[in-house]
Amino acid sequence: MKKRLQEIFDADTSTDDYSAAIFVEFGLRSDKHYDLLVVAPGWTPDKLMKGFDVHITCTATHSYIKGYEVRGDGFLMAWIQTSPGACSLIDELALCAALNFDRLVFVGAVGSLKPDIRMGAICTPSYSISGNLANGYLMEDIREYKPFGKVYPNDPGFVSSVVDLINEMGYEIRQEPVFCTDTVLCEYAHMDFIKSFDVSLIEMETSTFYLMADLMEKPAVALLVVSDNSATGDSLVLRTPEQKEIYNQTRYDVIPNILIEIASL
Repeated sequence: MKKRLQEIFDADTSTDDYSAAIFVEFGLRSDKHYDLLVVAPGWTPDKLMKGFDVHITCTATHSYIKGYEVRGDGFLMAWIQTSPGACSLIDELALCAALNFDRLVFVGAVGSLKPDIRMGAICTPSYSISGNLANGYLMEDIREYKPFGKVYPNDPGFVSSVVDLINEMGYEIRQEPVFCTDTVLCEYAHMDFIKSFDVSLIEMETSTFYLMADLMEKPAVALLVVSDNSATGDSLVLRTPEQKEIYNQTRYDVIPNILIEIASL
């Protein structure tokens, strides 16, 4: 890990044993080796991967977070279901610095702002605009934080290898700029400002995810599935049966296949 993350841990008075903390919170063990750590606000492997040849163990469950191990042919994944939002992702992913894992993947839903990026499409950020304020707390001096900056993937080579892998599997993935927001409800009242950054997608966590991956010094990629489109009026809540089928096919079939392939690298 980088020096700044160690400084944050050194200042933390909530615990001095992160191996114990990650076991209490997520039931994951620092003495195990995981090929892949999956971070997913809201998504769980017992729903996404129940039709696949894997063994899924729920290792811990709390009101808003859960931990899992997913064992397959020659690989072992750790999986943390986190609360939504950048602040939760920082607190919950930071504990995982105590784990022994090779690669880091974020999976979640994303809203489209472009009519040609339809529901069910798979995307990954070319960069993310930090429209959230939690990222400032990762800095040594919060007052120096400037929101709305660009955060790029911390390991472009790894992202490129995953994009190539997905294409070789016969799926399409788009690399698009993302705006990260602190609120779903209020984002619509600021949509003209958000679109002024010429972004294609909107969600909550990827700028923070890549900053944390950089601090943890782990190769990372975010995989996003389009769940709604404000440009075409495809609603997040009131989806038609056809829209639900398209979205769920990507979420329950394509994404698990991709995760298995990444874990098997």
